[in-house]
Amino acid sequence: MIVALSLHAYAAAGAVDARRGQPALSREATEFFEKKVRPVLTEKCYKCHSAGAEKIKGGLLLDSRNGWMKGGESGPVIVPGDPEKSRLIHAVRHTDSSLQMPPKEILPASQIGDLETWVRMGAPDPRGAPVPSSAFRVPSSRHWAFLPLRNSPPPGIKKKNWPRSPVDSFILAGLEKSNLSPRPPADKRTLIRRATFDLTGLPPKPEEIEAFLTDDSNDAFAKVVDRLLATPQFGERWGR
Repeated sequence: MIVALSLHAYAAAGAVDARRGQPALSREATEFFEKKVRPVLTEKCYKCHSAGAEKIKGGLLLDSRNGWMKGGESGPVIVPGDPEKSRLIHAVRHTDSSLQMPPKEILPASQIGDLETWVRMGAPDPRGAPVPSSAFRVPSSRHWAFLPLRNSPPPGIKKKNWPRSPVDSFILAGLEKSNLSPRPPADKRTLIRRATFDLTGLPPKPEEIEAFLTDDSNDAFAKVVDRLLATPQFGERWGR
């Protein structure tokens, strides 16, 4: 009865998914694959038959629909609709000593039955092409992101009285290399407006402007920036 319902569910999906060149899958067919088939393939087959395997055995990939349709060195392993003609089914049954998958264990009868049902349904498979293993290749160790932290001495600059921190020296060195000069310092009212808009996307409140204008300490602007970085508005702006 379950098999009949599964076959009916897949047959009802007669449309074609142009993106993958296969019949559009019904919800029932997709659910059967995800619950009964994918877990078995992932746990028992991917170690030797996936794009992420260290060595792909027999040239066979089972981590995508295109993979099992193409087959391996011995040709296709699944004949949709016919378990008895599908080499994958014979392999998991261990009926042939020269063709056994997984090689060191036989699957429970329930899992073999699920694979048989899946093939009998037409082997509905919602998976697209696998991600090439090269996509996860570790970049060159020379890339800055993979280098250990180290202190870099500030570069030599002409306007030695301009930097307020080592970071300013690097910025000024870049400007001087391009024959550019820093702009004159902005007035305090303009400075707080720029900082507040940049960090929160909102204008400063009148009382915030007044507090900054009357603060004559050397770290007045640093305190403004620290306050803005601690506001929820900063997180909201940059989290969008």
